[in-house]
Amino acid sequence: MIDAEFSSLSNLPPDRRWHGQAYPAPIVVALIRRQVHQPHTSENESHYLLIQRKGSPYDGQWALVGGKWDFGETLSNAIVREVKEETDLDTTFVAVRGLVSERIVPPQDKQQGAHFLIFVCELNANNGQAKEQEEGAVGWFSCEQIEGLNGSGAIIPSDYAMIHSFARARETVPHIEAEMRAPIDGGSDDPIQLVRFERIEGSKFTFE
Repeated sequence: MIDAEFSSLSNLPPDRRWHGQAYPAPIVVALIRRQVHQPHTSENESHYLLIQRKGSPYDGQWALVGGKWDFGETLSNAIVREVKEETDLDTTFVAVRGLVSERIVPPQDKQQGAHFLIFVCELNANNGQAKEQEEGAVGWFSCEQIEGLNGSGAIIPSDYAMIHSFARARETVPHIEAEMRAPIDGGSDDPIQLVRFERIEGSKFTFE
């Protein structure tokens, strides 16, 4: 059952919405892992790339790398760009692993609420090292360390849940890039043309 405060979120006045949102904001986040050899064993351990956010929202919290999907970008270009901007790491898009509608209600009156549509994407890390940029510190964390972050309240809870839900997923969410040439404002008699309707398969995941 949906709590009443979430079902009434659409009634939140514009001045109490994150950046005055009129619609859910499209966000891309990246699941990027590397395999780290464990000393004195023959096994590797998965480590995931996280960023410690600077500024609102979630100042000081660890999170998946990502950000806003800019107008006119393809999904794969958006997430590769965001990772580059936030970590200086070159990556290759693999697949969409999940889609999350995240609604945030303010705990107190006069605080802001928000609504994000989050595309959780898996990427391969190419050559290079992740480096801190303006958005915050970056680091690789094992599953045990991520559990520790969650236990101490140092990671955004929904990001922690996304890692648990999608990090080991092998299902690929169908990802279509559709491109149209059309007079959507009704200002001409030009024909409506479908230029592209293509399923994006991405690349195969590989371990470093």
